[in-house]
Amino acid sequence: MNESYEVRLEQVRSRRNVVVRDVRDANGNKMGTVVEPHDATEAGVIAAAKRATDRMYAEYPEASNIESRLGATDASGRPKWSISPNFQHLAEIGTAEARYMWGDLAG
Repeated sequence: MNESYEVRLEQVRSRRNVVVRDVRDANGNKMGTVVEPHDATEAGVIAAAKRATDRMYAEYPEASNIESRLGATDASGRPKWSISPNFQHLAEIGTAEARYMWGDLAG
C-alpha cells in the first residue's frame, strides 16, 4: 500500500476531513452512506462531494440526489459544512443557509 492511500484510508476511518453522503431514495428511506476524504479546502470539499456522488449513483442506482444530504467534517472530525446538492455552495452547519440546504425551507 502506498503512503497516500494509507493517509486517505485513515481519514475515512477517523472521519476527519471527510465528506459524508447520507444516501436515501426518493421517499427518504436510508440506503447507505458514502464517505470520501477531502483536503480541507473549499475546492477539495466540493471535489470530494462530487466523488461521493459518483460513487453513490454507482453503488445505489435508485438514490435521490435531493434526498441524499451532503456534509463534511473538519480536521477534528466534527461536522462542519453542509454542501448543496448542485455543489455550488458550502455553509457552516448551524446556520440558516445550511438548514435550507438540508431541506428546512423556513431557514
